[in-house]
Amino acid sequence: MKNHILKSCLLSCIILSFTISCSKQLNYIPESYLSPEQVYSDEAGSIGGITGIYKQYSSLKSGELALIGTIGTDEGRVSYFVPTWGGYWLQLSALNSYDNAQLSAQNQVIQYYWQGSYTTIGNANTAIKYLPSAAMNEDVRKKLLGEAKFIRALVYFNLVQLFGAIPMPTETPNAKYDKDGYPRTPETEVYTLIKSDLIEAIQSLPSKSSALPGHANKQAAQALLGKVFLTLKDYISAESTLRSLITDSETGLMPDFADLFKEANENNKESLFEVQFSTETGFTQGLTNVLGSWNMASNRPGGGGHVALPTKYAVNIYSSLDTIRKNATLRHIYYDADGNPGLNWWWQDVGDPHIKKFEQQDKQEAGQSSRNIYVLRLADAILMYSEALNEMNQTAQALTYFNRIRDRAKVPYIEISLGRAPTQLELRDSLVTERMKEFMFEGWRWFDLKRWGLLIEGTKQYNAAAVNITSPKHLLYPIPFQEFQNNRTLKLEDQNPGY
Repeated sequence: MKNHILKSCLLSCIILSFTISCSKQLNYIPESYLSPEQVYSDEAGSIGGITGIYKQYSSLKSGELALIGTIGTDEGRVSYFVPTWGGYWLQLSALNSYDNAQLSAQNQVIQYYWQGSYTTIGNANTAIKYLPSAAMNEDVRKKLLGEAKFIRALVYFNLVQLFGAIPMPTETPNAKYDKDGYPRTPETEVYTLIKSDLIEAIQSLPSKSSALPGHANKQAAQALLGKVFLTLKDYISAESTLRSLITDSETGLMPDFADLFKEANENNKESLFEVQFSTETGFTQGLTNVLGSWNMASNRPGGGGHVALPTKYAVNIYSSLDTIRKNATLRHIYYDADGNPGLNWWWQDVGDPHIKKFEQQDKQEAGQSSRNIYVLRLADAILMYSEALNEMNQTAQALTYFNRIRDRAKVPYIEISLGRAPTQLELRDSLVTERMKEFMFEGWRWFDLKRWGLLIEGTKQYNAAAVNITSPKHLLYPIPFQEFQNNRTLKLEDQNPGY
């Protein structure tokens, strides 16, 4: 991770000359460094600027940073050996153990996530500021503005959940704060901006069938806005936002769960938004590698545990009938250098099940993986819709949508297992486990548990290494100390309580 840090200021904009192709990556060729006014002067430059924002966002979904939202929960943990590597890796381990000494304002992993997030936001703000005056087709301008606002909303949504009140620069110049830094903005105001951005994105973005792969579309913005409303416990708004998406003819569940994780099926009908990676230098993703899905000397998949693995609870959460999702998600069989079933016995964790979803299915090295990473897919929207209905005391209706996901997995409906219709509480509990089975290691578990009020309780109960998660302070990460050094408006007392 440390070799890939992007040292750019909040409002800087790395400007590039771009090419468009039919391949899945968002292609660009570095050419020159131009001012924002020069880049966002015409249509071609503006398209290039927006593509650069996606590229910057991809750094948050690659390597160790992509583990934020997964480790430190009942779902994901780090390898037993990671803390012994010291330094940076000990700080990564603290996101799982909640070690008081290492989970601090000096934690480098948190700092890099914060830095990458605000670089992305800064570049989105630049686009939103200069696009209105660029010479271009009005429909294109509208679409590009929608894309910039979607990404800004997505990044702010994650930041406000992880850190609470946060500095909130926008595209609007502010003479008071642009020089010295922005104060922490109350969470309610951050959510107001997020909702506004996503409502505008829904109105501006093309539908899924018309959008280029890897670019935001109307359905992705609907799903994200529904998730925002669900997080805020505004169930009526969540239900109304997600309703039309559930029956949208442009989307649909993939018939076979396992097909979701075949590289040939990337950008499929179920995918609403996924980060694009390729084998080209600068476009690969490192998540495959840190999940232990690296290839052996013989280039066969199934290397075993590495940096992050599912907890024992997650491994055992699938029923004996839930084999489709289990086998597509987890690997239990490993291979030696000759391609024979076996174990790398010299690492304790290597013999444990690891995440199979993102394994390479060809001869690529995992450290140079081209696998795309899902951010939003229709199954998520369906279960969110079920959750909203259930919280509105419409459990019977919610069950219909809940069972769509179980039907695809070919597991019995919950009412068959119970011998009767579930109560609201029983369906709520089932949604907690169903989301793990469906989205394991797709980055939402920490946020789900926090939304349900189960982050501390569930993690402490089911993640053996998370022995220190005992305090409400762990519902937020610390604001990085570097922000206090660079942002003159912040005082030490502005740090999150307990840090």
